[in-house]
Amino acid sequence: MTTLYIITRFITVPGAMIRGFWEQLICRIHKVAVEDNRYLRRDELCSHVEHEFMPKAGSAFAICFVPMLLQLLLAFLVSAPAAFDILYLGSFKFPISLIDAACLWVGFSLLVNCFPSIEDAMNMMDKLYRGNANMFQKIIFAIGAGICYVGAFIERYCVTFLSSLAILVAFILLV
Repeated sequence: MTTLYIITRFITVPGAMIRGFWEQLICRIHKVAVEDNRYLRRDELCSHVEHEFMPKAGSAFAICFVPMLLQLLLAFLVSAPAAFDILYLGSFKFPISLIDAACLWVGFSLLVNCFPSIEDAMNMMDKLYRGNANMFQKIIFAIGAGICYVGAFIERYCVTFLSSLAILVAFILLV
């Protein structure tokens, strides 16, 4: 499975690079030391930044959830012009324009790479539900933490490649 995971990361290289950038940015904001910032690697940390574990539950949640949210927003912003052009301006014929194809590919690659690594998701859940988090944090972060945790596991087995394709097609049809 690791080979398939790495292949999908290299096919969707813009999303892998931007995901690594978001994660490193949030680490810097929360003053978490980054140990290795190579975004494209040939292991299971491809598109992720290796950093120290977060000491607080809020930081652990932010490092998992904020890059995911930013990646999703950027994916829809990049894909929206192409979807609008294809469906409403009548260019739904093959071949589509090079700009529309590039926007759709970048949007797709951003969607494929949006979830955190399994290690980050497990650390976040440990800090929230076994660590020093108070009841308010546990309740407020529950939905986002659950999405990050499940998403990290489905991304590991390349299900996000297929689900992102389905989401992008649905987005094109709904815009």
